[in-house]
Amino acid sequence: MKKDFAIIGLGAFGSQLCRELVKQGAEVVAIDVDEERVNTVSEYVTGAYRCDSTKRSALEQLKLQDADCVIVAIGDDLEAMILTVILLQELGVKHIIARSEDESVKRVLIHLGVDEVIDTRELAVGSLSYRLLSRNVTQFVELTASYGVATLTYEGKEPSATLEELDLRNNYNLNVLLIRRKKHDILPAKNDRFEPGDSIVLFGAKSAIRRLDKKIL
Repeated sequence: MKKDFAIIGLGAFGSQLCRELVKQGAEVVAIDVDEERVNTVSEYVTGAYRCDSTKRSALEQLKLQDADCVIVAIGDDLEAMILTVILLQELGVKHIIARSEDESVKRVLIHLGVDEVIDTRELAVGSLSYRLLSRNVTQFVELTASYGVATLTYEGKEPSATLEELDLRNNYNLNVLLIRRKKHDILPAKNDRFEPGDSIVLFGAKSAIRRLDKKIL
C-alpha cells in the first residue's frame, strides 16, 4: 500500500527528499512559497503547489490531514516553521516531522508536540526516506546504495521462535547484530527469542530488510 507524504519547503533537502520518496514508490505533494522551486519538482511529484504555509486558508485547501506524514523542511525562517507546525496540528495532521539543525529550535519543536525533529547534518535523505516508507523500521543507516543497518520493532504478542529456528541469515540473508530489550542490549545467541516490544538491529540488503519488515516474524 502506497504512503502519502507532503513536504513543505523545497530547498536542497526538501527537493531531494521528494525525489527519494517518489523513487521508492510514495505519493508526494510538494509545497513551497517560491514558484521556481515548485516548478523544479513538479514534473516528478504527485502534486506541486505554490503556497504560503503560514496561512491557514491556504493549507486547508490542500487537505494535508489526509497525508500519512507531513515533513516541514523550511530552512532558516523560524517564524514560518513554527506557524506552519501549529497550523498543521490544528488541521489534524496525523504525523508531523520538522527539520532543524539548531538545538534551541529543536527544543521548541519538541515542546510544540512535533512527532520527530530531524537534523540533516546527522541523517542522510536516503536513510530517512527508507525509514518513512517502512512499517516497523524505527532507525535506518544507509551504508551503501544497497545495504544498511536497520532497527525494527518486534510487534508480536508472543515470543518468537528461536533465532536458530527463524534462521534469518539463510531465509533473508540478514544478520541480527543486537536485541534491545527495555534498557538492556543482548548479543544474539541461537536460543534467544524476540519478545514483544524488542528492538532488533539488523544488517543486510535494503530489499531483504523491507521483506522482513512486511512480514515481521
